[in-house]
Amino acid sequence: MSLRNRLLLILGGTFILLWSLAAVWLLGDLRREVTVALDERLASSARMVAGLLEQLPQPLPPHNTNRLSVVELGLQSGLVCQVRSLRGEVLVRTPNTPQATLAEHGVGFHEVSIGNERWRSFTLKRQHLWVTTADRVDERETLQSAILIAAALPVALALLGSLVLIWFGIGRGLSPLQSLRSVLAQRDAEDLQPVYVRRLPKDLQPLVATLNQLFARISAALERERRFTNDAAHELRTPLTAVKTHLQVAQMSSGDMAQHALQQAEKAVDRMQSSLEQLLLLARVESAQDFDKDGQVSAQSLARHALADLIAVPGYQRIDVVNELTDEVYVAVPESLAVASLRNLLDNALRYSPAESRVELYMAMDQQRLLLRVRDAGAGLSVTQIEQAKQRFWRTANAHSGSGLGLAIVQAVTERYGGELRLQAVPTGGLDALLYLPLGQR
Repeated sequence: MSLRNRLLLILGGTFILLWSLAAVWLLGDLRREVTVALDERLASSARMVAGLLEQLPQPLPPHNTNRLSVVELGLQSGLVCQVRSLRGEVLVRTPNTPQATLAEHGVGFHEVSIGNERWRSFTLKRQHLWVTTADRVDERETLQSAILIAAALPVALALLGSLVLIWFGIGRGLSPLQSLRSVLAQRDAEDLQPVYVRRLPKDLQPLVATLNQLFARISAALERERRFTNDAAHELRTPLTAVKTHLQVAQMSSGDMAQHALQQAEKAVDRMQSSLEQLLLLARVESAQDFDKDGQVSAQSLARHALADLIAVPGYQRIDVVNELTDEVYVAVPESLAVASLRNLLDNALRYSPAESRVELYMAMDQQRLLLRVRDAGAGLSVTQIEQAKQRFWRTANAHSGSGLGLAIVQAVTERYGGELRLQAVPTGGLDALLYLPLGQR
């Protein structure tokens, strides 16, 4: 069922129900009022006739008996009247009055059946006379039906007109939705620009805002995919070419030269594998993938896992750990991302510092955050290089290894989980990489 038909059904059904209940109540009340009015007409007519008869000479002239007309009695058309003496003699009656007496039931209102007709009567006793006025019940009902129809017809027409207006009103009110549908239908599949509809009602503005946010998220996701594809093609082209070249050299040579070519091909494969792992990790961090299933990790476990991942890296023994944490603290970052971030900082420090120098991992609390400081004794970075170091694939001019994604991954993790990565030169030479991670609750 369409939204328009659903609104029409709800509003129209509610409108019909309320109007029907009101009409039943009003018409029922009108019917009672008409009945009271007709009864009052009978009583008033009887009192009027009694008053007229009291003004006639007493006793009534014989030639007037049974010959007074409706006009002479002052009665309204449709009424019958009968005047009897206390002894039961009919003194006066209108021409259309039934032959049977109408006052058998005493004073007041009564319904009597005479033949096949039912009559509503009112009897009044005045001195030596019984005055009875009556009208036929079927005529009363016909009059009541005519009055009710006359009252119900405008109600029915008003109800029908209201339903028509509701139909057009709903259509007019839903026209912004139709405009929005038309705008979306005309858009190209690759058009993810924000939607704009003129004169948009306030009720639809949150919907359009949410839709635009969805377009923005989709656009960002597509941009990440395009960037990942470009990065992968850019970063894997060189190692793949190297692997192909070394394999060709190995096929064309033998002995030590072939062995050396295979070793170089293996190194190129390792580099390609490392680059792929870094690219995939960066893509996962920048996407909406949930890492919460990894769970939180304590600062001590974080350092142990990061150091364990670096055992195969040359110069692993050069890392010194300075732990100033007095209590066990947990970071509000998934374990896999926290370990990868610290491992990348330590790997960069080992890679870009002299082979005989030491690398220091300092752990402490800093303003309700965990501080992990990695200090090396390398050549350091200039102010301009520090600003560029967090970009993808950025490497120093004299760098011969690495993918240039380590710091970009750490920066992406800190942006997603509210941490901070700060690089600063060491006055005595070298570089400090300060990683601030928010604390979690265990």
